[in-house]
Amino acid sequence: MCRLLVVIAETYQHGQGDRKEKKKKETRTHNAQLHVPISVAAVASAMAAVAAAMAASSAPSKDERMAKTDMARASATTLVAVQYLEAAEAMGAERDPLPSVVSSAVNVRSHDDITILTAATATSNTP
Repeated sequence: MCRLLVVIAETYQHGQGDRKEKKKKETRTHNAQLHVPISVAAVASAMAAVAAAMAASSAPSKDERMAKTDMARASATTLVAVQYLEAAEAMGAERDPLPSVVSSAVNVRSHDDITILTAATATSNTP
């Protein structure tokens, strides 16, 4: 009888460990899935910031057509960023850290910053 109780206890503990591992894996998978739309939103935000800066720095008399194209590009990439942020939120991302993601992306300083954001997004996948 005592041996039976030990076997039952060990089986129960083993089942608990399996459940904990399964929960950890589900959490990691969910976090990885959230990383994708947030990363895409960061890249789109960076591109929108670059396009807006280019439009602002264009002399209106010099190349109005190019300035309008840059503003259209900024508008389109802003829309993409917003859509991906909303998708991440719908998937369960907390709303509080999202503005800091966008703020960091908007403050890109070089082509290397955009390349790093793009690479991080490209390598985002579900484990």
